[in-house]
Amino acid sequence: MKHLLILGAALAALGAAGLDYANLNADGMFPFVPSYEAAAKDSVMDMSHLLDAPAGRHGFVRVVDGRFATDAGRLRLHASNLTGPANFPTHAKAERLAERMARFGVNCVRLHYFDADYGTFMLPHQQGIVAKDFRTGCRLDPQQRDRQDYLVAQFKKRGIYVNVNLHVARTLDARDGFAPGTPWANKGVSQFDPRVIAAEKAYAKELLEHVNPYTGLAYRDDPCVAVVELNNEDAIFSEYFHGGLDRLPQPYATSLRILWNDWLLKKYGTTDKVLEAWAARAADTALGPETIAETAFDAPVAMDMKTWIPEPGKAALDVAVADGALRLKTARKNDELFPKVHRRVVLKSGRPYTVSFRARLLEDVKGGKATIGFAVANRANGGWASRGVLEKFELKRGWQTFTRTFVANADDAAAEIQFTRLPAGTVEIDDLSFRTGGTFAKLDQGRIEEGTMPVVKAGDNVMPATRRDFIAFLADQERAYFTDMRDFLVKEVGVKVPVSGTQLGYSPAHVQASIDYVDNHAYWYHPSVHKGWLITNKAMVNSPGAGCIYGLATQRVLGKPYTVSEYNHPYPNFFGAEGQPMLRAFGAYQGWDGVFEYSWDNRFDSEPDHTEYFFSIAARTDVLAHFPACAAMYLRGDVRESASTLSVPLPYDRYLDRLATRRWCAAGIDDDPQYKVPGSQFFVQRVGVDVREGAELKGAVKPVPDAQVRTSDTGEIVWNNELKGAGYMAVKTRNVKLFTGFVRGRTFDLGDGVSLAVGRTKLDWATVSLTSHDGNGFGSGARILVAATALSHNGGAKFTETGKGSDAISCRDADWGTGKTVNEGVPAVVTLPSSAAATRCWALDERGARTRPVPVVDADGRARVALGPEYATVWYEISIR
Repeated sequence: MKHLLILGAALAALGAAGLDYANLNADGMFPFVPSYEAAAKDSVMDMSHLLDAPAGRHGFVRVVDGRFATDAGRLRLHASNLTGPANFPTHAKAERLAERMARFGVNCVRLHYFDADYGTFMLPHQQGIVAKDFRTGCRLDPQQRDRQDYLVAQFKKRGIYVNVNLHVARTLDARDGFAPGTPWANKGVSQFDPRVIAAEKAYAKELLEHVNPYTGLAYRDDPCVAVVELNNEDAIFSEYFHGGLDRLPQPYATSLRILWNDWLLKKYGTTDKVLEAWAARAADTALGPETIAETAFDAPVAMDMKTWIPEPGKAALDVAVADGALRLKTARKNDELFPKVHRRVVLKSGRPYTVSFRARLLEDVKGGKATIGFAVANRANGGWASRGVLEKFELKRGWQTFTRTFVANADDAAAEIQFTRLPAGTVEIDDLSFRTGGTFAKLDQGRIEEGTMPVVKAGDNVMPATRRDFIAFLADQERAYFTDMRDFLVKEVGVKVPVSGTQLGYSPAHVQASIDYVDNHAYWYHPSVHKGWLITNKAMVNSPGAGCIYGLATQRVLGKPYTVSEYNHPYPNFFGAEGQPMLRAFGAYQGWDGVFEYSWDNRFDSEPDHTEYFFSIAARTDVLAHFPACAAMYLRGDVRESASTLSVPLPYDRYLDRLATRRWCAAGIDDDPQYKVPGSQFFVQRVGVDVREGAELKGAVKPVPDAQVRTSDTGEIVWNNELKGAGYMAVKTRNVKLFTGFVRGRTFDLGDGVSLAVGRTKLDWATVSLTSHDGNGFGSGARILVAATALSHNGGAKFTETGKGSDAISCRDADWGTGKTVNEGVPAVVTLPSSAAATRCWALDERGARTRPVPVVDADGRARVALGPEYATVWYEISIR
């Protein structure tokens, strides 16, 4: 595998501080991957004592007061995923896998993407649970089923629950008697087409009524099944907003239209009343004056990064005025970011605007046609939000005119007209216009009494009232689907555990809260998953207002259990070690019910010694090294939950109003301007939205005293951004101490007489965790696991600085690496409250067994331990007599 890591702005700043790019290679690093073999059972890295085996011994998981619970009380899930073929190891490998995961304190595994064959451009395609000689329907392969049965039994034996995913990738097609042409995995269609829904129910019944011969129980009757998930990242809304429903073949298009007409008939009664209501709420107004002075492009336009903003990505982009048009000439290869050009405009919330332009392709665009992206949006503070327009247009050689009228969904002095995904070659733009007012298209060419009123396509320029009704219809249809499927599982199949629908962001919180629990996904800079892959290489500790934790915390739905069933800092992001500790610390503080790393492995019968795909952590030493601390923080509850809760209403009607214009389902505590709640509240108390009818604001909005140093109200979590570009997070609990971030020569007080000083590393960045194995603090009788990681990557990987001003890692000219994971030894000094005479330290091997002693010296009556690269380890054990 040949891949390049291009290091940009994130590392350029470090370069200015003295980073030697040549040192990013493996010089001075050592191979180390946590073993598949166990050391002695009492190893200080073995957290299996936190698991309550066998899983389910205290009865079925249920919802009690908005939390997961069993007969033993509250249940938290410190969890991971197995993807695709990883669900079907041989019996011997299943035993080793279950033992290894138990040692890391994992008490739940999400059985993911096993309903279809799985493979990627980097991994071979391997069989799922459906028989190869069969259709995509219900006959399941006996060998695959046997292997999964045995794996689940091994998990159960060791105290590991399972989360069963039902529909992830199985796509019903002509082999099953279904018309082709739906979105992949029948996404969106599976929420409204009766035959697809019936097939989903048949598959679920076959899967969950099956008796596992190794447990003697059907999955529906086995309390080791913690939860069941209906659909992975699959909802009507997500497909609708991306245009997937605009291109539906028959009979699916007719099925959706009939449901839409039935909904209108129930609400309005007659077509005349529909049209009357839409016209009464129309926003048609006269067009105001032109706001773009350069509309005719009869003079040069300055790309001043204020009014006009070019973004070439890694491509070559030339922007100029020629022959009375704005000419955008792009030279890009397949592995380079699409270039973009933005024009700044000002918006007032609730006001209609009309944007129009002419566009064409010149002769140098291969094929004579290309699809470009077009939006009116905001991308401030590292995020992106539609302000009412998000479209794709197909351009051709001849001039075409495009017009969109929309209603702005926010006041915005930094909104932009965005031309994106520019193809290789030349695009010309002319007569660009942006004016207040406008006329909307009328959807009046059908009769609801006859079922012929057309659906509202994502690209239709319809009246806001029409779009708003269609959004309300989709929400009602989704709710009907998810509640019906949940009732089927409970009442007909006999499932006894909580059921979730799909993830927030794909479906409204109000819909997902209509069943048992609410789930979410997040990735810190998800890569582009294709041969021309590209990933951003930044540390989340430098982005407190735009990081994943912010979104996950502020979107939480109060009153329902809340899980994050996928989270990752995908490889080869250099800062991957920070992700899981940050998720576990804030998950515990916010009182979430489950946090799942994605994914442990993606291969069949695999025990890799290096990272084979972006998301696998089976050989990511920098991530696994800190899993014992993660288990203690979250599963043992070493990070305390906030005693204070801020509950912010998310009124359904106003939410639908905004959903009709912004085309993004996610909504958080800062979403409704009526309440003016800053999202930063998640730093200082438990937060969430209340989607119940008539909900009121509950709890006080606490001040966040220092925008640069944010401390939880328990005092146990500190997120520090005092030094620009050198943030860190620290955890200071009685039994876990943790630092992750940039060092810059600082010493860190971790509380209770424990301090940490980290020496220079290749990135001037490290993650160090200290975990009291038995939960008895850092004093007499304590056994402490110290994990210290910095730069970690596949053996043989090579990194070169090839472009200033870019923070991207992409796939060109160098090597991803296929050798055993190599790690940088972290020079660090740990100071403890115990005496040197009472304190001993050892370096540990990959099994967690002691290898050689590490000197302990006296520092004014306190024990001081110096860790370093010479020990060729990421793990140390400290024992205090």
